[in-house]
Amino acid sequence: MSTDEKMIFEMLYNKHKKLLLSKKECAFEINRSCSSLDRDRKSSVGMQYIKESNGNVYYPLTEIVKFIFSSQTKTFSF
Repeated sequence: MSTDEKMIFEMLYNKHKKLLLSKKECAFEINRSCSSLDRDRKSSVGMQYIKESNGNVYYPLTEIVKFIFSSQTKTFSF
């Protein structure tokens, strides 16, 4: 993990005080809807997740941080 990724991870951990976020918490943090996360899961794209036997879905903070950094648009100035 890069320094920036560690910083975001620590910020999310300090905010939520846990390593797994619910679908709703994750959607809020990455500025996407819960239905978008559902669609990604059904299409086998997006972040890795943990699904409990009762159907609850959780996203590890490490996956959320990876998603945030992989979604960034890189720009260059000349």
